[in-house]
Amino acid sequence: MMNPASFSIIGYLSMILWICVPVLWLAHKFIRPRRWLVHIALGVAVLAFGLAKINSKTYVNRIQLDRTEELAAWEAKQEAARKAAEESRGGDVAQIRFAEDAQGDFLDTAGMDEADLKYFEKAAAGDVPEWKKDKKQRREDAAEDDSLEGLIGGSEASEGMESESLDKVASSAPVTMVASERDMAQRLDGANLQVTRILVLLGILFVIVDYLRRANVYKEAYLPLRLPSAWLNVFTPAPAMFTRPEPARRSVPEEFAWLKKRGDAFLYIGEGEVPGDVLRVTEDIADDFVFEALWYGRSSFAVDSPERAAQLLARFTALLVERRATRAKVAQTAHVVLDRSDPTEPTDLLQAFAKQAAATGLSLFICR
Repeated sequence: MMNPASFSIIGYLSMILWICVPVLWLAHKFIRPRRWLVHIALGVAVLAFGLAKINSKTYVNRIQLDRTEELAAWEAKQEAARKAAEESRGGDVAQIRFAEDAQGDFLDTAGMDEADLKYFEKAAAGDVPEWKKDKKQRREDAAEDDSLEGLIGGSEASEGMESESLDKVASSAPVTMVASERDMAQRLDGANLQVTRILVLLGILFVIVDYLRRANVYKEAYLPLRLPSAWLNVFTPAPAMFTRPEPARRSVPEEFAWLKKRGDAFLYIGEGEVPGDVLRVTEDIADDFVFEALWYGRSSFAVDSPERAAQLLARFTALLVERRATRAKVAQTAHVVLDRSDPTEPTDLLQAFAKQAAATGLSLFICR
């Protein structure tokens, strides 16, 4: 059974925190649109690991064995040995004393060995050992020093220093447990550290996977990065035709900035504002040149003429049929952004383009 003193408050708090991590993951799985629960879970896991390390270093590692039972057994053994020694030497002590006996006559010296005889002869002659003399001298010196300084320094000061040292010992006194409880505390501490460490690693993995899964989801994507589209499409394929919802997350110029941060090229069909580095398509620019530049992500384009836009879409659809036949795909997703409140392109043309785009990695992004 676990001893409640196996962990400190910090240790129990780390356990509560890492238990919350799977709960946050589960909530993140079912809540739509996804927000930041998986990131909060990672932060909680890191905090739980930090608290587990503190608990291990400052509390569990200070747990020492409770040797009360061992000391009691040792004292009992010593007492038994002393009694046995007294019983074995009982014959050396005279049981009857007479008035005329001297101080050492109560001992029966006839049965003593030479070493014992010498000791008792010295004691009878008044030969006091050196350690007794020193002890007696210290007592006499203490009795003679009856000054105020002596009283302060000798008694009160020493008592103050002694109480201060006792307070320090008490404040840093280690936790004591029997061997079985200490071993259990150490095993639980190791398990707590291991669990929190695993949760931190899983938390990092889940954040990465969650980012890749959300990158092609308009309402949930965040922090656009230049990553290969193949990585993103493994988790969530880019839609071949997508209509921007209302209200939109970003304005049309901000949509262009978002696509550029992802490293995606685009063809903008509309009359709105576009970035300065986007090429305007005129009659002098061949349709195949625009298509190849988009396919390899070399540049982005804009066209404001409805007739020129319809011509480009028709040519793109024919070229995509050829690429699809060879199972070719773009390395990085390219987008055709249609920004017209009253589109002039036929619906069947848009549908035909979207069908080929789905198989080759392009996307029709409709802003209406």
